Amino acid sequence: MKRLTTIALIAAFTLALAAPAFATESSTDEATTTTVASTPDFGGNPPAVVIPALPEEEEDQPWTARFIYPTLVALTIVLVAGTGVMYNRSVRKSAAGSPSPLPRIIGP
Repeated sequence: MKRLTTIALIAAFTLALAAPAFATESSTDEATTTTVASTPDFGGNPPAVVIPALPEEEEDQPWTARFIYPTLVALTIVLVAGTGVMYNRSVRKSAAGSPSPLPRIIGP
């Protein structure tokens, strides 16, 4: 019974998260088209002010890509390494003589 309840709760949670995806309204009957002129039409008259085209500038990376992402990668590596070292120290300490909270399965 407990397993069935767990499966039902997971299914309800999944459907609740997916509900907005099914709630979108789509209508294929109405189709709109937009026509944009490639060059402006001044009715035969030249424009009052001619603005020269601006040269395209190279876009710099945002500061998040330059500083935050490498910092997060370095912190993740440090945390994983630190967790491994702390686990290794706790295993060696428990094997050195202090009683283990877990029962011994193999050995005397």
